Amino acid sequence: MIRFALGAVAWMAPARQYWTMMQLRYLPNAISLARLSCVPILVWLAFIQDQQSFKWLLLAAGLTDALDGWIARHFGWTSALGALLDSIADVLLIVVAIYGIWRLHPQVFIGEWKVFAAVIGIWTLVHVVAVIRYGRLASFHTRLTQVGIILFGLFVILLLFYAFVPWFFYLAAAICFLGGVESLVMILLIPDWTPDLRGGLVAILSGRGRAGS
Repeated sequence: MIRFALGAVAWMAPARQYWTMMQLRYLPNAISLARLSCVPILVWLAFIQDQQSFKWLLLAAGLTDALDGWIARHFGWTSALGALLDSIADVLLIVVAIYGIWRLHPQVFIGEWKVFAAVIGIWTLVHVVAVIRYGRLASFHTRLTQVGIILFGLFVILLLFYAFVPWFFYLAAAICFLGGVESLVMILLIPDWTPDLRGGLVAILSGRGRAGS
């Protein structure tokens, strides 16, 4: 009987480990969903102009953006659903951050409205064209776009925690705009929805990236 029990435990251990790993595969998606859950709270905090709470929650949400992507790539837990969730969370957080700037630092938004309009315009066009062509967000996650998101996030954090830094704002806006142009061209070139094309337009044109499934 004891031998049988020990054998059963030994047999169940790998199965339990496999089940645990299967559950952990969804950790990046869970982090993306947690980031999405911050959006309505951030909207409310910006609306009531609670900058202190807004900036700390936005910082925490931004850090999870880097965390879920790293976990997914490091452990090979990437998926089409994860890429889509990450894109949706990124878009909504950026929209909320811009809304926060408008509510908490209106002088920056009004003074630089042309720059904001250019970046918002190109990315609105990107998302509209992607939905028309693919039925969903493009989710390319190119390096240029990722750098633009990081720079924009740092600009917002600088603004909320320190002050408006014009040269950094223009740098972030320029990279974000170029990332939008790159994504728009890629949507026009790639017939099928193909997420996580990190090499971007250069890789596609040189034949190193996937051009659809």
